Amino acid sequence: MRTTTTWQAQPAPSPVHVLWRNQPMPLEGSRSRALGLLSTLALVPLNLLAAIQLLPVYGDLAGWLLVGLLASPAGTLIALTWSRHAPRPCIQAGLLVLAQFVLGPIITLNGTTILHLLPTTQTLIQGWTATFGSFKALVAIDPPLGWEAGGFMALWTLLLWTSFLAAFLARIRPYDRPRRPDGRIDPAPILATLPILITMSASALLGTSHGWHPEIMGCCLWVLLLLWASWRLHLIQSGRPLAKALTLVLTLGIALGGTLQVPLDRLVLRDRYQPPIDPCQFTSPLSDYRSYIKDHKDDTLVTVHNLPAGTPVRMAVMDRFDGKVWNLSDSATPGQSSDYRRIGSAVSPSRDDGGDTNRTQGPTFKALFTIHQGFGRSWLPTAGQASSINPGRNLSREDLYYNKGTDSALSATPLGAETTYTVQGTLNVRPDREAIRNSQVGAAQVPQISDPPDSLPQAAALMTSLQDKPGTRALAIETRLHQDGWFSHGLEGDYPSPSGHGDYRVSQLLQAQAMVGDSEQYASAMALLARQMGLPSRVVLGLIPKDKQGDISKARTRQDPDGGTTVDFRGGDVEAWVEINLAGLGWVPFYPTPQETKTPDKNLNLTPPNPKTLVRQPPPPLVDPPRDDQRTNGRTRVGGQDADQTAGPSLWTRFGPLVGRVLAYSSPVWGVALLVLAILALKAWILNRARTKGSAEERIEQGWRQVGNLAWQSGLRPQGTRREQARTIGRDLLGQSTFKAGRDTDRDKLNRLCTLADRATFDNRRVSDQDALEYWRLTDQVRRSILEGLPRSRRWRTRLSLRHLF
Repeated sequence: MRTTTTWQAQPAPSPVHVLWRNQPMPLEGSRSRALGLLSTLALVPLNLLAAIQLLPVYGDLAGWLLVGLLASPAGTLIALTWSRHAPRPCIQAGLLVLAQFVLGPIITLNGTTILHLLPTTQTLIQGWTATFGSFKALVAIDPPLGWEAGGFMALWTLLLWTSFLAAFLARIRPYDRPRRPDGRIDPAPILATLPILITMSASALLGTSHGWHPEIMGCCLWVLLLLWASWRLHLIQSGRPLAKALTLVLTLGIALGGTLQVPLDRLVLRDRYQPPIDPCQFTSPLSDYRSYIKDHKDDTLVTVHNLPAGTPVRMAVMDRFDGKVWNLSDSATPGQSSDYRRIGSAVSPSRDDGGDTNRTQGPTFKALFTIHQGFGRSWLPTAGQASSINPGRNLSREDLYYNKGTDSALSATPLGAETTYTVQGTLNVRPDREAIRNSQVGAAQVPQISDPPDSLPQAAALMTSLQDKPGTRALAIETRLHQDGWFSHGLEGDYPSPSGHGDYRVSQLLQAQAMVGDSEQYASAMALLARQMGLPSRVVLGLIPKDKQGDISKARTRQDPDGGTTVDFRGGDVEAWVEINLAGLGWVPFYPTPQETKTPDKNLNLTPPNPKTLVRQPPPPLVDPPRDDQRTNGRTRVGGQDADQTAGPSLWTRFGPLVGRVLAYSSPVWGVALLVLAILALKAWILNRARTKGSAEERIEQGWRQVGNLAWQSGLRPQGTRREQARTIGRDLLGQSTFKAGRDTDRDKLNRLCTLADRATFDNRRVSDQDALEYWRLTDQVRRSILEGLPRSRRWRTRLSLRHLF
């Protein structure tokens, strides 16, 4: 007897089984969980590798490894936490707060703790401040930063949160389900690589322009991320290892070959960061020269211990001449005189020193500087090429700035009495005259001269007419000024010598029957003459241990009983000299000022032979002593009859710092609000995309899927066919619905959605766009009913949940 059955009696095979028919068998539960945990933990070294470009910023491999190997696993373990008795997001949020604001400061600010384990109030306060300010410190402070200014809090914060997000996204889907029920690859595990890419991008932006082997590290990271994603998606299969290795090698060769053809243009924030201090706000350092001599000639201003004998001390370097004074350049271009930046525990050597590749290195030193009453300037006396500056009394590291291009330092506040600091570095030995004579012009860039004296070309031609090499011309200018000039400060009892070093005073010096002046005029004149001959030059103001003739003397340095040395610098030791950049020699010092014992006779007639040749006539007598205008005009605005009226600060300048501090300290509030808005916006975009994209059948399927996703996000896990899922959702989420006459209950609407979705999937009847619109109208009603039936706290957790979203 033949038995026949209808199609109702023979249920169609589940589409899930059809799609997975040719897929590998699922792994056992324990093995799947172990492999999933292993794949998540593999993100820890990947994230640490992504932050490798911050290593040159800190300059401390041990510190970088310590913070990185604690922060990255901490974030990963927090993402893997689970509890049966409390909601997991609450536990994770609490652990993240403890790790960020307690554990992080204990590790990165360990010097403020008790027994290196227990945090103090100072630890917690500095940790809170460094959480937001450490990122700015990475950009503002010149590397290597080390453990200064809580800078390692930036690395801790970056790795903690990106590791947490990476592990959280990696655990969205179980390891044994790399594909969706419809057969498509589930992209959720791939999202775990996005936080690692964020770490890599942030490290590059906050790093240095040269980085730490960026090409090799970048390629290694991309290859490892590709292998991790392939492993996580079960795309790596055993067999044919030679073919796979060959494919990988060819892919890397093509990728590396293409990147090598592209010119490197590394975007680094520190190269575009403008230091908060503006050296141009101070008057010209050289214009203060006469006040040192007049007011503190015999007063001890600076005492230096353990500085090699005969070493000059530099205070300020000026490379811009505007016709009135020598001053610092307007812009903070690297290598120029205004590029003062905060430094950490050490000063890294400059990579751009104007061709200074063969500078003769002298002995190393570690000297203690003490500032005395009467100094009162912001220019910090230093010596040689500093490798570190450690503040002592009355000096804070936050106020300390250093210019690696000029080897000079600056304090944001004037130096008071008994200020101490220690400078450690290397002295630069001046090359011999033969090396200077055979040298060529250096490659250093200096600002253009504004309003140079008209007497400059003729004077330069007379001094260097017989010289052909740049180094020989520099020596000729120095020799001519030093031997033919006369010395006078122009003080009471001295031969008359006006102060100032502008174009009129330099023309007066060069065109007089006899040159008379001090180092203020001679240094300015030589620097201008060198510029006229095409030599990069700059003026240095500093202190030298002088003898009676004004020359550098080692006898000024005395021996201490403890074996050290001490040298006292008085106001009369202030000196100005010139540095000229020569190829292979760097910035070479020149001292054009005549000996101080070479003073002119008061009966000597120094009237210029033809005063009409001067560009401008002498100005009216000023208050004694006469001097050029010391103010810079690059930051002034002409208005009315007052050409030096300074423009008032803008609205942003007045209130910008206050707004920034308010935003920084309130960031936990608006940060959480932005995160909530971002999640809601993302879910709204996904819902709208499911409602509008694809054919009518696909939109209906997506509508049922969004109902199921909402159930998953609320904590329910519906399984099985659509009817089984509808039964579970209706029982657990719509069980409180009340029946109203003439209207369908929420369960009826849910069952109708299930029936329409089955018809759209298995029926051959064409589904119209109107059917899809009606289906989504019913879907929105069911979703709204599900949310309204939940308790308020669970409703918000459902709205913000990312579970089963993609």
